[in-house]
Amino acid sequence: MPTQPDRLRPLPIAPGPIHNETLGSYLHRLAVANNRPAGALARLLGPLPPEFSPLSNSTASWTPDSPDRLAALAGRPTDKLARALPALADFLSPNRPGPRTDQILGRPCRCCTARRSPAASVVITLSPAHQHLCLRHRLWTRSTQDIPLTCLPEVFQAQRRLDQLARRHRKIRQALDLARKIVDEWSASGMPIDLGKEWTDRLDRIEAHSASKKVSVEDRHHLAAFPEIAVLATLILNPPTTAIDPKELYLATTTELSRRFARIYTTLGTQDPLYRRFCLYRDRDVRESQ
Repeated sequence: MPTQPDRLRPLPIAPGPIHNETLGSYLHRLAVANNRPAGALARLLGPLPPEFSPLSNSTASWTPDSPDRLAALAGRPTDKLARALPALADFLSPNRPGPRTDQILGRPCRCCTARRSPAASVVITLSPAHQHLCLRHRLWTRSTQDIPLTCLPEVFQAQRRLDQLARRHRKIRQALDLARKIVDEWSASGMPIDLGKEWTDRLDRIEAHSASKKVSVEDRHHLAAFPEIAVLATLILNPPTTAIDPKELYLATTTELSRRFARIYTTLGTQDPLYRRFCLYRDRDVRESQ
C-alpha cells in the first residue's frame, strides 16, 4: 500500500465533485466509476470511519497527508477540490466559520448531476434545510427518487415562498421541523381543519408517477402536505399577533389559518399540537430571552 502521496496515481475515471458534496458521497462515486470498493479508497486517506457511507462527511481519522492523497486520486488540485467539498475545506482551514446550522444532508436531482455522476451513484450534498425540490427541473428531491412536479404547481409555489422566507429568517429549519410535527400529529389524532380533499387529490397525482412506487408512504405524505406545512412554518416565523399569552397566540393563529385555507379551524384548546408545540414553546422562548 502506498505510504507517500506522490506514489498514488490518479484513478482512470475521476469525475469531479459536486458543489457542497460530502466526502463519503464523492469517494463512493469515484469507487463506482472505477469498479472499486469505496472502503478501499477511503482507507488510502486514513482509517475507515465508522459506518462509512455516502452520508459520511468526517475527517476525524485523516492525517496531514490525506488532502494530497485525495487530490492525487482525483487528479485535481487540493484547492479546487476544497471549493466543492466543505469537509476538506474545513480540514485545510480549521479556523474558518463552522458548518451552517441551516444545512442538512440532501441530494440534488439526477438531472443536475447526470453528466458528472454514474447512473448507479446517488450524490449526497449539504443542502439548505428549506430546499425540498429542484426549481430548475421541477423535481421533488426529499425522497430516494425524483418525483416530477408538473402536476403539483402548488408544491412548486410553496418552495418559492420558502426561498423568500429563508432570506429573512435564520430559524427556518426549526420552523419547518415544528410545522411538520404539528401536521403529523394532526393526521394521527384528528384534523382540526379539513385538508383531506387537497391531500387525497395530491396523493393521487403523486402516485400517478411510476417513481412514487419506490418512495416510502411517509415521503409521499410529506410531499402531499408540503404546501400546508409551508404555510404553518410561515406563521411560526411570522406570528399573526405579538401577544405573549399562549392562548391569545393560539386563537390568533387558528383564525389566520382559517382565513388562509378558507375553511373553519375547529379549536381544540390545550390538546391541540399547534398549542402544545408552538404557542407554549414560543411563550417559553420569549420569557427566557427577557
